[in-house]
Amino acid sequence: MDNFDSAITRVTEVLMFENWLRFYFIEEDDGGELFIRLPEKALQQIQNNYGQFYDLADRLNNREINHQTSMNEVCLFVAADFSSKGLPEDLATRVFDSLAFQLEVQMFGAWVQAHEDLLDVNFMDFATWRHSYEQWCKSDAGLAYRKKLSANMPTMAGFCTDTPQ
Repeated sequence: MDNFDSAITRVTEVLMFENWLRFYFIEEDDGGELFIRLPEKALQQIQNNYGQFYDLADRLNNREINHQTSMNEVCLFVAADFSSKGLPEDLATRVFDSLAFQLEVQMFGAWVQAHEDLLDVNFMDFATWRHSYEQWCKSDAGLAYRKKLSANMPTMAGFCTDTPQ
């Protein structure tokens, strides 16, 4: 796997982790705003088990969350992560703008939507969440959906450069 493929895998994993946080740790306050609220025990488990994502979890904890906040934090986290590894400065932008990454985002979104009821039944730690997604991607349904998406993949705007209309 080359740097670009590895980078797509890494960025997808970051996006999945942020989505996992929102799925299991989001709370609505009295004013209707949504916040990620990580109990101290959850933060500790994230630090112990998923230390590579601790900074992202810590940055999002107790923050009002919306689509733009999520995108911004994922992009900032990825840029810092790539920079700390000495990867080319433009690599993150190339990944976010690639059809290969957009395909992964669409696949993951479809998996979450199709399995939302199951995911809601019991809390899944992030490793289980990822494993379940990976198994679905290898299933007949996942392979068929990837093939369909690949054949019909539209050109999409850049992930980190999108602005809400």
